[in-house]
Amino acid sequence: MSCYSFKGTSIDPEVSFFNVAQIPDLTGGAPAGYPNDFQEALSNKIRRETRLLLRSQEPHLLFDIQLTQFNILPQAPQAGTFSALNRLTIAFKVKMTNFKNEKQNFEQTFTRFEDFDANSDFTSEQTLLLNSINKLLLEDIFNKAFTNW
Repeated sequence: MSCYSFKGTSIDPEVSFFNVAQIPDLTGGAPAGYPNDFQEALSNKIRRETRLLLRSQEPHLLFDIQLTQFNILPQAPQAGTFSALNRLTIAFKVKMTNFKNEKQNFEQTFTRFEDFDANSDFTSEQTLLLNSINKLLLEDIFNKAFTNW
């Protein structure tokens, strides 16, 4: 069986449609709308970098994703202070079902983090931190789903 390849991706020619299901926030700590923004970003990445089409009914690939970790914890304490850095950690549990080839199904948690100055306000750093972490997470999920290394 041959596979369709584009930008390093490897997709079975029988696979034409995908869907990313609505992402629940199991943490309760993420900014409002963040799971929806991530869902849209993953859908856009797949549409841009593959030949697959988004379809909610009977997709060939279904991504069921849960936001399982969104927290800020202090890092690198210094003498006489609480902490010099805070770390934002985000994790998504991803289950991809391939209805054309179950051997390609997977379930995996993807986790990434960024450190930022503990003296800065998270809300002022939030957009930059989320963009940086999302870029890495999206690439991790995409590579797991579409590359055969």
